[in-house]
Amino acid sequence: MPRRPAAVPALAVLILAFAASSAWAEPVLVVGPEGAVTRDDPLLPPAALTGGPETTRPAERACATARSASRPLARLAARPTVSGALDRALAAGAIDEAQREEWQTNYRDARALTGRLSGTRRRELIATVAQVERLVRRGALSASRMPAAFLQLRRNAEFWRARSFPKAPQPERRPCAGAAGLGGARVSFTDDPVVFQWYPGQGLQIQPLATFGKANALWRQCQPDADAAAGPCKPEELRTLLDRMIGLAAARGGFVAWEYGFSFGGGSPPWVSGLAQGTAIQALTRGSALLSEPRYAEVAKRALGAFERKPPVGVSVPSGSGSGRHYLIYSFNSQLRVLNGFLQALVGVYDLAEATGDPRARRIFEAGDRAARRELRRYDTGAWSLYAAGGAESDLGYHRLVRDFLRSLCTRTKEGAYCAPAERFDRYLHERTRVSFPKPGPARSGQPASIRFGLSKLSCVTLRVRRAGKLVHVRTLVMPRGVRALAYTPPERGAYTVQVQARDLLDHFTRVERTLEVRPAKRAARRRADQG
Repeated sequence: MPRRPAAVPALAVLILAFAASSAWAEPVLVVGPEGAVTRDDPLLPPAALTGGPETTRPAERACATARSASRPLARLAARPTVSGALDRALAAGAIDEAQREEWQTNYRDARALTGRLSGTRRRELIATVAQVERLVRRGALSASRMPAAFLQLRRNAEFWRARSFPKAPQPERRPCAGAAGLGGARVSFTDDPVVFQWYPGQGLQIQPLATFGKANALWRQCQPDADAAAGPCKPEELRTLLDRMIGLAAARGGFVAWEYGFSFGGGSPPWVSGLAQGTAIQALTRGSALLSEPRYAEVAKRALGAFERKPPVGVSVPSGSGSGRHYLIYSFNSQLRVLNGFLQALVGVYDLAEATGDPRARRIFEAGDRAARRELRRYDTGAWSLYAAGGAESDLGYHRLVRDFLRSLCTRTKEGAYCAPAERFDRYLHERTRVSFPKPGPARSGQPASIRFGLSKLSCVTLRVRRAGKLVHVRTLVMPRGVRALAYTPPERGAYTVQVQARDLLDHFTRVERTLEVRPAKRAARRRADQG
């Protein structure tokens, strides 16, 4: 077993943002020469943390995919071509002849393969071919973007042409546990450390956050206090991964970036994520110290520009609090202020500043730190956290992630501005939902009665109605915090017992019962009075 290199003191006390844990055992489809197998990889961060939010309904996605697949690729022949882009890069000396031939072959093979596939395989491969062609039409397929673009194209061709492979594992969706952020299946290839993720309708996509999260896990395995169950220290595996990702970085607005190549939420590729960029900076900083490779830290410094440039090039925007800078999770959406992405960006930049003493990294951290301290209260509901400012509550995975990032900043800065909310967010995990349920007013038989109640946090709510001890109505659904109402139509007069049960995302139960008095319907009462 390789000897664990000594940890650099400046990094020895840092808490890993994407901590490796054998308990995760994240499923990944590993593709090799002999086919594909599903394995559990304890080094990968949870899939729920690398998928984009659901911004398009499934039916809309299916229609968009069908439209894309129905357009013959030959129609694009009269437009700027991939071959032309490669020729221009070669003439400029940005790529060599071997690269040009390799990438031209990748493109031609993938394009030809679309005619021999059908169904999902054909649609997914057409989507990835079209992604490269759209970059060309927009003049965005620069030489620095070519390695990632053509790697993605080659891997999709390999994957979708396979005669058979196991059903790609999908993240578990649990009723009443939320589903924000769930992505598609993870895919890797035996000869490559890069992690891909399947986004249905857009093929396999390079997943920078998952890949750098894996790098952080490899670093963690080499620390003196590493859990032996997580596996042995593998410094050369970390080196290979970091070298590979440096080779896939793109030049973007004066800085290096790990871009995403798929569309969602109104954003067109290539775009960058402050969360992924911060994690990349952190992994490179750690790798530089562990492996005694100064060049990794230099690349991390070159990635800082993402936090200086405004969107859509970078992720830096004025803070809504009026002080400092907020770092966006997505460069294409300056209005979406996601807390977990902002905090992890700060963690990554802080680590670089502390490890290298770089004044630029220090300035970027301080600007974000001023904003974060003021903004945190906007995400605290008093019982749970919000995923984004002014938006919905976090699902369980994101709430825990925010707590962990706050703990990381608390450990680093020793500041109550981070330590206190970290403690509160942790406490919320152990508190039951508070349910306010005033006694319902009198109702009429045959007419809808409004059952109003208040919830302190996102919960799975079950409404049960009993009459004379017999269950006559039950309904279950997920409801956010606030005053809510459910309707029930009692069939006849009498006393009904109405129970509201709230189960939070960790299965803590709260039950409150009230009596609903049901009077005769007005018409029936009038009829009886007339008859009397």
